[in-house]
Amino acid sequence: MNALQQLIKQTKEKYFLQPAKATDEEVLGVIISQYLKWNGEKIVNTFSNALEDANFHSFNELMLDCWDNTEKRKKIGDYK
Repeated sequence: MNALQQLIKQTKEKYFLQPAKATDEEVLGVIISQYLKWNGEKIVNTFSNALEDANFHSFNELMLDCWDNTEKRKKIGDYK
């Protein structure tokens, strides 16, 4: 078992009531959000890099546009 698999296993056991039902994707989400201290911008940047690595360039562009629009709306008080 590699280090990431071990971390996933440990996180399932610590944070999920039913560890056997938790998917690796759910657990990785918890790991990433906690590691990045729940910073939305850092989480989006991490997600963006994963999309680029997986060659989802068009979707990544749309997602980043959505993020940018959300942040702009927050600045003018139009979005919470």
